[in-house]
Order: sequence, then C-alpha cells, then structure tokens
Amino acid sequence: MNQYKFFPIANLIFGVALIVLSKLILPVCHGGTMRCGISTTIDAALGVVLLVIAVVAALFPKKKVHVLLSALSFVVSVFVSLVPTVIVGMCPHAHMACHRITGPVLAVVGVVIALFAAANLVFLRFRGRNGQNKS
Repeated sequence: MNQYKFFPIANLIFGVALIVLSKLILPVCHGGTMRCGISTTIDAALGVVLLVIAVVAALFPKKKVHVLLSALSFVVSVFVSLVPTVIVGMCPHAHMACHRITGPVLAVVGVVIALFAAANLVFLRFRGRNGQNKS
C-alpha cells in the first residue's frame, strides 16, 4: 500500500479508536468534574485532532505535508499519553477503575500512536534520501 494512503487510514483508525475508548469503552467516574472525566474528554478531543490530521493527509499526498503531519501526529500522541498520567491525571485512589484501567490504557494507546508516527517520519525521511520520492 502506498505510504501516502496508509498514513491517513492509520490516523483515521487511531483517532476513532481513541474517541471510542475515551468516551464509550474505558471506565471513568461519574458525576462532577472528576479528573478522569476531564482526561478522557481531552484525549477524545486529541482523537478528533488525529481525525483532522488524517483528512488533511488524505487531501495533500505530498512528502513535505506528510512529514509535517507525522511530526504533528507524534506531538499529539505524546499529549495523549501525558494527559492521563501527568498533565491532568486520574483519580488518586488506586482501587478506582479509572486509575487501574483507563489511565494506563490511554497511556499505552498514546505510545502506540507515537511509535507509528515516529516510524512514519523516519520512513519518509529515509525514503527521501534514497531519491525515491522528492515531492
């Protein structure tokens, strides 16, 4: 599959998966403005950002655009991991499901997306050095 088709499709899948995990599947505390609810809302918004990146990548199949979008996707995925672990956090009680399940799952999802974005970025840089695609 062409790299310029694979990256948008993968980001589309990552964005939808992040939204679905954050808002439908992973457990969070109900009521008030709990940190776990805020974290999942922010991560769902970052999933929407990944969807926008996927659409832009599909509309502009140029190497320079994809390099920029891969870097942006990497930054977004780092924030996906940091929001539930460092920036906002989850409930401080270790027995809560959001602390045991939601935070670690979102952190791992962010790492997986970051690894994909970094691999795509390296692939695009390596591909350009070989002279295969200079557009």
